[in-house]
Amino acid sequence: MRGQSGPGLLRGLLSLVLIAAIGSLPFTWAHLFKVASFDLQVPYIVPVVLGLVLLSLPRGFSIGLRSLSAVLAPWLLLYLAYLLMLPLLGAGESAKGMVLRQLYFVVSGLILALGIVAVKADPRVLRAGGLLAILSFVAVTEMLARPLGLGWSAVIERFLQTGDLEFVFYKFLTPVFQQLTAIGSNAKASDKNGVTVAILAALLLFRAGYTGRGTDRLGQLVTVFALLLLVLLNTRSVLLMAGVALPLAAWIGMMRFGIRSPAEFILKSTFLLAWGVGAVLLLSVDAAAVSLIGDRFSFSDGSSDGRMAQYAWAIERIEAAPIWGSGIEMYKGQVVHNLFLGAWMHAGLFAMLCVLVGYVMLCAAAVAFILRLISDPGYWVLPLRAEWIAVLPLVPLFRVWISGDAGHPSYAGWVTLLLYAGLITVNGLARGSAVERPAGSPLGAYPA
Repeated sequence: MRGQSGPGLLRGLLSLVLIAAIGSLPFTWAHLFKVASFDLQVPYIVPVVLGLVLLSLPRGFSIGLRSLSAVLAPWLLLYLAYLLMLPLLGAGESAKGMVLRQLYFVVSGLILALGIVAVKADPRVLRAGGLLAILSFVAVTEMLARPLGLGWSAVIERFLQTGDLEFVFYKFLTPVFQQLTAIGSNAKASDKNGVTVAILAALLLFRAGYTGRGTDRLGQLVTVFALLLLVLLNTRSVLLMAGVALPLAAWIGMMRFGIRSPAEFILKSTFLLAWGVGAVLLLSVDAAAVSLIGDRFSFSDGSSDGRMAQYAWAIERIEAAPIWGSGIEMYKGQVVHNLFLGAWMHAGLFAMLCVLVGYVMLCAAAVAFILRLISDPGYWVLPLRAEWIAVLPLVPLFRVWISGDAGHPSYAGWVTLLLYAGLITVNGLARGSAVERPAGSPLGAYPA
């Protein structure tokens, strides 16, 4: 018994740390301390703790890393090759800061993915971690807002009465975030964007962790709550991807198990289409809040116009130095908000090709995964809801086209992508299609 208790305790500890890692995703605005030019935020510390726990299981760590690499290679290697080119061809401290951040985010995401492999994708971890992320963000911000005479109830009331989404960030979240922002720094809109990415990822992980046979009623309630939160947080790209991810997950689930006749397929597909059309029609309602949401999705605001001007400038710089790039340059104090234009402008053609080929490979793998789920219901053997896992990459894959920091994925984006890879790895191990492990291995045996 004593021989079995050690791995069991470690697995329990791994589960708790993983729950904390997922639950802390929305807190990338909460500053701890600075290391050189790198700001360490609250979520960045948890992977360090998780890594130390994983190192106590060296055999399981090695097997997990080997199995995970088969899912990640070669698209991740191409991205890492691009990161190596960036400081060589992109002059200045900005390039080093970008590379340091990205490497830390990638390594952190890998550690979390290895943790998911170690606990064999325990549904309770996804369920608890996802719910903790959503509820803890609301609770912590409410606690910080109370001394300032603010609160979520006032935010919701103002939004419903006036449709003032700007109030949410500039009058509510900015002073709240500022309390935990690094000394000498100011809360930024990108802090709020990182929260929205984390909230949607947490929602998808929570829904993926449902193991019951019937309808996930709690999941439906949490989905409505999370969507309302996303509307208030007002990051257009994340809302758009939420509008794609939710019906797509429902469609994948329907195609896997819910079709018994062509008539039923047509009926259910029509219902999902009607759901999307209904959302569009809702935006036409003559109400202050809905009118402002409609304006946000018109793509004619200052944010969109600014990006278009930035992209035109980046293309001019690329034309001036297409092969080797022109180093790190900024347009009105900002690097270009596009991974592909940024890579080409900063580090040249070969860097951009590494990013582009890796991106296409990742997209192709994500589409192939969905097709495999639909065509072979027996492919997915884990007790998780695969349809929710299938849509996890949507937000990080979309945001590289428009996000700041030269389009590089955020911490939450990398964690989402690599947890997705970790969950697919666990399924491969469970099916016996990856490395075989003896029953006495530190992580236990996967079912055949």
